[in-house]
Amino acid sequence: MIRLLMLLCAVLAPAAAAAGDIASRSLLGFNADGSRFAFEEYGTADGSGFPYATIYVVDTARDTWVPGTPVRVRLEDETRTIAQARAAAAARARPLLSGISPRGELVASNPISEISADPHRVAFVPRIVHPPVDPPLTLELAEYDLPSPSPYDETKGFRLVLKTGETARTLHEDRAIPPNRGLPFGYRIADVVTYHPPVGTNAPPVLVVLILVLAKGFETPDGRHLAVAARLGP
Repeated sequence: MIRLLMLLCAVLAPAAAAAGDIASRSLLGFNADGSRFAFEEYGTADGSGFPYATIYVVDTARDTWVPGTPVRVRLEDETRTIAQARAAAAARARPLLSGISPRGELVASNPISEISADPHRVAFVPRIVHPPVDPPLTLELAEYDLPSPSPYDETKGFRLVLKTGETARTLHEDRAIPPNRGLPFGYRIADVVTYHPPVGTNAPPVLVVLILVLAKGFETPDGRHLAVAARLGP
């Protein structure tokens, strides 16, 4: 038995050592009227081994980052922990997170470990009720080649389309690779979050799609998240 365990460790160790830096994520929620959404990602950097954490706050009406974000922390010391990086990022982002709480519903999720689902297409209803009270929605993600910032690497952009019945709406379409995205070669629909503000706010329901971006890393592929936000309804 001991010899068998040692053999398994020898087989699995190289695979673990070569694993990419795929950031974990935490959904922080919305403010009361849904105009802002926040999430966090964190992990250990490929190559350096330094812990990092990043907090993003999204203006859902404009589908842009709120000024002052993302808030990025990287502790350049291998003895420091991810928990310490997350605490430092939370402290720096505290003023930007005012009014944001765990509102909203995670209506679809497809982590990279899931191999039975289509990472480029997801169908869902926008509220967790049964039987459904809303028509089903479908998100479809398409990848395509775009000019690369590097002469040695091919890079891809993506298009995200929301379909309701026969109606299709493009939520995002890359024309070029943004400088902060690195050298992306693949994309996946990671999470779909919705929020229906209280009636008294007179605010429309909101959809946020987290996209996992796979990009060239120092030694292995890296995975980071970006958000695409849109209003639901007319």
